[in-house]
Amino acid sequence: MSRVLLLLSSISLADDHGVCGLAGDTNFLAAMPVSSYSFPPTGPTYPEGIAVVGSRVVTSGPANFGTAGNNSPSQLTIFSRHTGALQAQVQVVGEDLSQEHALSELYARGNRLYAPSTQLGLLSWKLQGSSVGSQEQLSTPFFSTTAGCPAGIHGGLPPLPNGVTVASDKTAYVTDALQGIIWKVPAGNSPVAPQVLICDPALQGSGSEGLSMFGANGIAVDGDNLYVGVSFGPIDNMGPSSVIYKLSRSNPNGLTAVASFEGVEVAPGLVIPPIVDGLRFSPNGHLFAVLAGQGRVVELDVSGSYAVELASYAGNDPNVPFVNPSTIDFSSDGDVAYLTNHAITQCLPGDPNPGCLGYGAADLFGVFELCVEGEEGAEDDD
Repeated sequence: MSRVLLLLSSISLADDHGVCGLAGDTNFLAAMPVSSYSFPPTGPTYPEGIAVVGSRVVTSGPANFGTAGNNSPSQLTIFSRHTGALQAQVQVVGEDLSQEHALSELYARGNRLYAPSTQLGLLSWKLQGSSVGSQEQLSTPFFSTTAGCPAGIHGGLPPLPNGVTVASDKTAYVTDALQGIIWKVPAGNSPVAPQVLICDPALQGSGSEGLSMFGANGIAVDGDNLYVGVSFGPIDNMGPSSVIYKLSRSNPNGLTAVASFEGVEVAPGLVIPPIVDGLRFSPNGHLFAVLAGQGRVVELDVSGSYAVELASYAGNDPNVPFVNPSTIDFSSDGDVAYLTNHAITQCLPGDPNPGCLGYGAADLFGVFELCVEGEEGAEDDD
């Protein structure tokens, strides 16, 4: 029987963000600064990716549509993990700001950060102490293709690099939310051309327009296994479901569904879809999936043939709720998870983002802390 932890209290983490309280407690660690409303989104709004590197939390973004001509480069935003203080903002170099541009999910291996750019391909930065190394282009840009794709694939779509993970051999894997592709970027002399690891109709969204076309999204690696979440999967009696598939890196000849999530009816005729986004393994070996549509995080045991749901977490602060949370990462001991509040359905004045449904998001963008392990687990302080 699954252990469901719905956050009903308003208890927050300790003020020093160094000791975790009860599993399920949340704290709004850092609000993303918005420097100007003249050409939103500006800089670090609509944050998507998140990575923990020692005592720092790094986010990537903005990740939304309507960025052409906003004169605002994509960037990394770096905070102190213990105080939430802004430490650095690192702008992406080389974007054509007159065209759509975005920096989506983020992954850290050691002190190196990886993020896919919609224009430039897979990018990387090295963090050393308080300094950030120069931007490196690990791959050439992702491209539109149906080469090697089976029958049933919807062709003619542009690339939309989204989720990213990096294996121990430094091979990177990037999901393509529109084309139904998982890209492979081998380690080597940069930049290398991205390769199609697998192309499958099941990795494309089940809708026909807008965000409903989003398929492959979050991705996580565990040895030879890749786990990939599809945001808008097969339609059931509750609308579009979300599915997590498993496949082999060395023999990527098929997808096995290991978890699925369905919509929740919150009022007669009103169903909220799950919209799975970021996937990440915690240090204890559990797979965490962020359900952006429903504003919650699920903890899964994927050691068997089908996932067992261990816990479900939702934001408990009515003033700063989970609004389309996107991705997740962990402290080294696994006690604390960090999430981006993406708020993609919210609008900024003058922002043409087609996903926005209401205004007032300026106070919602940012980083949450979420206790996921036990009680009073001391963290590292590197």
